[in-house]
Amino acid sequence: MVKGAKINISGAFGSHYINVLPQAAHYKGEEDYAVAFATPVDAEGITYICQYTPYSAERDQVDDMEELGNPLYGQRETSMVVFDNVFVPWDRVFHCGEYQYSVKFVTRFAKTHRMTCGGTCKVGFMNQIIGACKLIQEYKGLDKATHINDQLMEMVALRETCRACGMAAAQRGAEEPKGSGVYLPDELMGNVSKLNVANAFWRIMALAGDIGAGLVVTLPSLKELKNPEVKDYVNEYLGFGSDSSAENIMKVTKLLQNWTAGLHGVGTWHGAGPIMAQKIMLQRVIDYEHEKNLVRQTLNLKEEKKGKQ
Repeated sequence: MVKGAKINISGAFGSHYINVLPQAAHYKGEEDYAVAFATPVDAEGITYICQYTPYSAERDQVDDMEELGNPLYGQRETSMVVFDNVFVPWDRVFHCGEYQYSVKFVTRFAKTHRMTCGGTCKVGFMNQIIGACKLIQEYKGLDKATHINDQLMEMVALRETCRACGMAAAQRGAEEPKGSGVYLPDELMGNVSKLNVANAFWRIMALAGDIGAGLVVTLPSLKELKNPEVKDYVNEYLGFGSDSSAENIMKVTKLLQNWTAGLHGVGTWHGAGPIMAQKIMLQRVIDYEHEKNLVRQTLNLKEEKKGKQ
């Protein structure tokens, strides 16, 4: 029987099974917390306490999903998962009290998650943001605005740096343990990937906010396009005199609002573990011998062993 809670789980109730792993290394006396198992999401005793944000409230109020500028997809949805004496059959228990091995569960999961978070998940987010910024530039007839082109170039460079880190983590991966047929990402590059994307995403959000301009946070509701009292004003003044429609400009701006003025900055920063977790892991795995040897060889250093007279 399992009793406890996990506070931050994105989309847990939308899966078939929940895989529970130790959240940290455990030590003697913490055997009760050294557990890993799988359970159906609807097992008796599991409760999901879901978030309700301003974006949730907005979705509840719209008459048409098109008003959100994002008609095909939902929103970020995270829940607190409570286990109140949940029965888990032994054939779904992978780790039970063997605290010496908890750290392996943590690090093996972290290797994969930090690679995918840094190199694929957030790169996909960046694709959306960059595409929206480019459309806004074109809709407003600002194709030749050098500062916007420079900002877009910087965004692409940041995205590709994140992609490169993720690819390096995968390509430098190794079989673990040897003979298992299971390959895991390189631990150093996986953590660098996540650490890099956390900072890069804040920068991309800032650049996107500059390109989208103040309208990103002052945008009228898309409902006003159907309001007979003001729709002509909206079409005239939010069309910016361009060949594109005010509706397109508003929808793309709304998308930028969701990305840059919502939950994703902090979500990216803490997803796959807060920044300090990556820094601690990097301090554990970095080996400076290669760099030290380069300098020894360059300077032909002759180091005497300590302790000898």
